[in-house]
Amino acid sequence: MLYWIFDLDNTLYQLSNNISFNYNLLTTDDQLNYLLMMLPSKKVIFTNGTYNHALKCLSNLNITEYFSKIISRDKINSLKPNYYSYIRCMNSLNIKKTDICVFFDDLPENLIEAKNLGWTTVLIRREKYIHNNIDFWFPNIYLALNYFTTRINKKS
Repeated sequence: MLYWIFDLDNTLYQLSNNISFNYNLLTTDDQLNYLLMMLPSKKVIFTNGTYNHALKCLSNLNITEYFSKIISRDKINSLKPNYYSYIRCMNSLNIKKTDICVFFDDLPENLIEAKNLGWTTVLIRREKYIHNNIDFWFPNIYLALNYFTTRINKKS
């Protein structure tokens, strides 16, 4: 089984650095909607935010329907990059050693721990960052999803 695992804040959406967060800033994003629709298999949110925060963000972005589960700090009582948060995430999803997990996050430390568990890691960050435990870097989610959907559709 293939799992697409996404952090939420500053990964699925990026706001300008000089803007305070406000849910009203998150609106329907047709490009993100289309790219998520084109991505096959299970898509999951894995966030240090609360469940209600994640649900509100997904709802405002109009992408809730693409995610089969939200794994949040208040549901697993742990925060990334703590090793046990990844184990609880995997247990919650019934991920097996043979499953493939592609994890998108904006913080390198969260990806490093995921890579230690065998996940493919994708850093979403405006500034380029290189580390042995980070498989891919993209300045935004659109380029990342376009990269993966293009490769998957070529194989089909």
